[in-house]
Amino acid sequence: MSVELPLAAVTVAVLTEGVRFLYDQAGALLARRRERAAEAGAAEESSPTPPVVAEPRELPAADPVLVERFEAELRGLRADLHEYASGVDPVTTTDRELLGRVDALRRVLEAIHGTPLLFTGEPGEPGGPQAPTVVRGRVDTDQVAGYVAAVRAERPTGTVEGYVRAKRVEQGGEVVGVDLGSGPRTRP
Repeated sequence: MSVELPLAAVTVAVLTEGVRFLYDQAGALLARRRERAAEAGAAEESSPTPPVVAEPRELPAADPVLVERFEAELRGLRADLHEYASGVDPVTTTDRELLGRVDALRRVLEAIHGTPLLFTGEPGEPGGPQAPTVVRGRVDTDQVAGYVAAVRAERPTGTVEGYVRAKRVEQGGEVVGVDLGSGPRTRP
């Protein structure tokens, strides 16, 4: 089965700058994590994105819990992209392995920052080609006593992603990332 990567639609110049942006962003998150360990309680701030990023114009503050959770992925994917980000290896839009790694790092950063990252010329960019439907849901709560789902859909199309973090689930409570059930929800 062939999976179409939206990054294949961008220009080489956009992809090259996108690789550098993602690489630098991952490095900055890892460095801030190390600094925060030394100075407990430092507040995160949002930061503007470069012109190669169509959306968002400003990157929300990173979730430090998720930076810690995804540290191994950040390090591994950043290392995979080092030769491209430093200009040693050429960036091409036909290198499926490269596109897959760039997309993987982007998805990790999207999770950490809680927002999608779209590059200029990519499907889904405002004014750009139409992108497949993507539904993302996120629930971050201290306690659940009933039912909670990040996404509940009867007939989903496209990509559906759900993330739930609950510190405590009471007896009889139910936490679901993605619920693709049909019909009304009934409790036993």
